[in-house]
Amino acid sequence: MKAATFNWLILMALTALSFGVAEAGVAGGAALVPVLLATLFKGRIVIDRFMALQGVGGAWRWVVLGWLLLVLGLIGYAFQYA
Repeated sequence: MKAATFNWLILMALTALSFGVAEAGVAGGAALVPVLLATLFKGRIVIDRFMALQGVGGAWRWVVLGWLLLVLGLIGYAFQYA
């Protein structure tokens, strides 16, 4: 199996996990943590493998990862305190 296919299958499994959490009727903080963690893991796969930033040194990889963490943090904050 090619690495891209394997990564795609992982992305699909994490999407199914998030969908399953939503369909199970889980709400609030109990749903927030697993969905945000799955999104973080999915984002890392996309950043590292599909954007080909895994072996890139310097700021580019950290800028993209920092953006992802900022967005997820703001989403978590909005759901927790809004």
